[in-house]
Amino acid sequence: MVFGRKTPLEGYIERISGRLSELFDKSIDALQQSIVAFKDIDMDIASEVKRQSIGIEELSEKIEGDIFETIARRQPVARDLRKLATFLQVCHHLYRIGRYAYKVANIAHLCEGDTHYKELVSLPHLSDLAVQTLEIARSAILQGDLSQVHKLEELEAESDKETEEMFLEISEYLRKQNGIERMSMFYIIVGRYFERAADHAFQITERAIYMITGEKQKLGLAYKRKDYMAPH
Repeated sequence: MVFGRKTPLEGYIERISGRLSELFDKSIDALQQSIVAFKDIDMDIASEVKRQSIGIEELSEKIEGDIFETIARRQPVARDLRKLATFLQVCHHLYRIGRYAYKVANIAHLCEGDTHYKELVSLPHLSDLAVQTLEIARSAILQGDLSQVHKLEELEAESDKETEEMFLEISEYLRKQNGIERMSMFYIIVGRYFERAADHAFQITERAIYMITGEKQKLGLAYKRKDYMAPH
């Protein structure tokens, strides 16, 4: 196989990076479409999200196969091996995000024939925050850009605040209205899935820091601004 001036190992890693970028695209799109399906209780969109989730799983398995083949055939060491090991973990995280999108879509199916008892504001916002964290994680993994790590922690603080306010709002509705327990439960579950998606973005970024710097850093324990710059 010819890769121009690149070594075969560099060529394989570049191909895996390209597929990983596609996996990010698919995972983010499924997450965005899942909240649309739930907000509109749209069965067609919900079904499409489920199909997307299956595609995410298949692509994840393909990338994992590429990684194992590259390790076995090219025997990478040091930084290249660390990168491939990181890519393997990222595949798992993105697969999980695809599953969360599937579960949100499935809840939309369970809501067929029902209506929302309130305007949905917090859930779309939590979805958007999760997507923003994933975009930062993508840049960290694929471009080696660690300059937005502080922004990631700001987004987590905002997500925590939004989640708390949503719970308080739902509690208030439950005190005033009867017959909304089932939909309230769905709101909480859906919100939790988006929160978990953001958690996976954190873990991806932690792996990016390790991949680039060789140092392990735990993010999100508490918001304390600290900038990380990619090495020159």
